[in-house]
Amino acid sequence: MEKTMNKRRIQYSYIYLLIGFIFLFFFNGRWILPIAAFVAPIFLIRFLRFQKPFKGFLIIVLVGWVSNIFVWKGMLPMSGFFYYLVSFMMSIFTSLTFLLDRIYTQKFKGIVSTLIFPSVYVIMDYINILANPSGSYGTLIHTQSSLPLLQFVSITGIWGIVFLITWTASIINWLWDNHFEKNKVYSAFWRFGIPFLTVILWGQIRLSSTIDSPTVRIASINSTKAEYHHRMTTNFDSLVEKANQGFLENCEIAALSGAKIVFGREAITSLPVDKETDFIEKAKTIAICDSIYIGVPTHVIPKKNSNKNPENKITWISPTGEILFTYHKAKPTYPGECDYGDGVIKYFDSPYGRIGSAVCFDMDFPSLINQTGKMNIDIMLVPGSDWKEISPYHTYVASIRGLENGFNMVRSTFKGFSASFNYKGQLLSSNDFFKTDEVILYSDVPVKGQKTIYSFLGDYFAWLCIMFFISMSFVYVKNKWINIKKR
Repeated sequence: MEKTMNKRRIQYSYIYLLIGFIFLFFFNGRWILPIAAFVAPIFLIRFLRFQKPFKGFLIIVLVGWVSNIFVWKGMLPMSGFFYYLVSFMMSIFTSLTFLLDRIYTQKFKGIVSTLIFPSVYVIMDYINILANPSGSYGTLIHTQSSLPLLQFVSITGIWGIVFLITWTASIINWLWDNHFEKNKVYSAFWRFGIPFLTVILWGQIRLSSTIDSPTVRIASINSTKAEYHHRMTTNFDSLVEKANQGFLENCEIAALSGAKIVFGREAITSLPVDKETDFIEKAKTIAICDSIYIGVPTHVIPKKNSNKNPENKITWISPTGEILFTYHKAKPTYPGECDYGDGVIKYFDSPYGRIGSAVCFDMDFPSLINQTGKMNIDIMLVPGSDWKEISPYHTYVASIRGLENGFNMVRSTFKGFSASFNYKGQLLSSNDFFKTDEVILYSDVPVKGQKTIYSFLGDYFAWLCIMFFISMSFVYVKNKWINIKKR
């Protein structure tokens, strides 16, 4: 009888696998549904509970790989064999969390067992972000759009949200294992439900509070679709001078519209190294004449036959014509893209708050951008360049850094979603390259940011998960050793 029941459970488990597999297509990547991030792990955990650990792990790796191939197509800047390999490695890394949960929850009882899966998931994400050349791109935090929930980022960083999402799946499976007994449901409500609801309530209160700060008008300048089309179909060199001049003209237009700070999208000016100084001098003249701050994102082309790569940077000019700083892009979108900077965030103080800059992909790296919290930067101005498949996803990835570190942000994005956000992650203004011909996006941005707990304490929540799992591993190994000795 028991063998028959076990056989049925194993058969039913493939239904759970199928449900989990379907939700994996909306779990992350191209077709995100925020609820899928909560639902998919529930059924994958359920499937593995009725399988032999290693066999179930291999099956989850396979279904994860298949879904990754579809959901990340066009979103990862790679193709061919390397794309399939990366998709496979992503699946292995995620599937390990389910395997460890399966192994450990056999030995631990009570609600403490529900903490293993979310802790392991946070640890895997933490390792992944530190080691992955794509940074936080693809982590669970970027599947969520609920601003009340996302306010928790200001306290725990992205780790708290990842923990809550995966803890939900673990709690439901614990209740399922216990046939949803009334006393277990009460226990789950007090130990999981109340904390979760408290996070949402606190986030709603934070969003409802007014931002007591004056604003500054910031203009971010993009390229038009027509210009992009011409660049793709016409000799590039014949259009460079016109495009560069267009940026300077748009700076003057923005100043006439009341902008006090103006900058462009990533590499909006393209200059041979011997013409860069002359162009910066022209920008200085406009800054002085219009009394504005100008950020000039530049793609500097080295001399022929030199061993140097192009430079990708932004140079900031004050209303008095002073060069405030030059920041070089620190993180490569792909190898050999350009010469990279030292990764030290730079800033300047102005009547409109403390202003800093990073370039595009840099915003995917919490460890790089976390400098801003210690520097008390109020506004980050970010030139970017995307492609259709990652828009608007990539701009919202950047907005999470503002929630973590308490700064307001404007991201000007070529072939993507340009937008401004306050330090609560609330959208202030936006402009979609693929839906409008507007070149200038105006944003009235608070001049003051807000100090966050996360910017002060850093990745403490991830380390709490690490310490918890190490302690559980110690108990697991100790009990295993005792059982072996008893034999």
